[in-house]
Amino acid sequence: MREFTLITDVNTDVHPAYAEKEGIIILPQYYYFEDGVIYGDELLMDEDTFYARLAAGETAKSSGVNPDRAKRTFEEELKKGKDILAIICSSGLSMSYNTCKNVGEELMNEYPGSRIIVMDSLSESGGAGLMLYVARDMQKEGKSMEEIRDYIESIKQDFQGLFVVDDLRYLVRGGRLSPFSGAFGTMLDIKPILYLNEEGKIVPLKKVRTRKRAINELLRIAKEMDPDPRYIYVIHTHNEPSAQELADRIEAELGIKVDRQYNLGILNNTIGAHTGPNALGFGFLARKKWTDVKL
Repeated sequence: MREFTLITDVNTDVHPAYAEKEGIIILPQYYYFEDGVIYGDELLMDEDTFYARLAAGETAKSSGVNPDRAKRTFEEELKKGKDILAIICSSGLSMSYNTCKNVGEELMNEYPGSRIIVMDSLSESGGAGLMLYVARDMQKEGKSMEEIRDYIESIKQDFQGLFVVDDLRYLVRGGRLSPFSGAFGTMLDIKPILYLNEEGKIVPLKKVRTRKRAINELLRIAKEMDPDPRYIYVIHTHNEPSAQELADRIEAELGIKVDRQYNLGILNNTIGAHTGPNALGFGFLARKKWTDVKL
């Protein structure tokens, strides 16, 4: 069995320190404001500046993985004699999966004998990123790409991502919420709990008044779904104290230890453009189904 490299994209929010330690390659996605300067690869914007510009009323837009960049990255691994298993963010939210799939098919023709598997996670951020953690654990156990693919496909719908946003106007700007619903929800201090559905799209799971109640519901729902204690990831935008507090509550109320070094991270700016600051949530691998949860 040939060696293989795990590849993902930034929208799965695999922790950069974990990726570096485990040899996982992260492809960039891109974001830009009205001035047209493109960030996401060599040029990055710090989160303080990014969210300050959003708060000032600027609209950030995003684009997926660049085909040339993906091809160069894949080809470098093939030239080392390695195959590739790529797990990419949801095709329901980005063209990155289709881009990587097309690049993979093209390169397998150019490099006979090579093997490239590109998977659609149908998820985003923490929920998608945990698929890479599972894949890496299986890789270290000596499992093949095909075995890892088949296993993750069989449990793909069990990777959950639940989060709450602080300000609905960013979802309205990004077209994920109607202006009427956004204005009405803001007036009533409604904090929708959002999740990734089976089609890989962000949809409201439940509407809760006040942020405190919404976070309580996040924890209650997750507890009912019985998370696998090995795979949980806390994610936030521009508010680490809230993320640390949520991790504390996960440990106290769910009995699950959160690795603060590799399993607590910042939502990347490409997604943050649509959530705004102070979004908070977590991804986990559920051992029970939605049918087991009282909503």
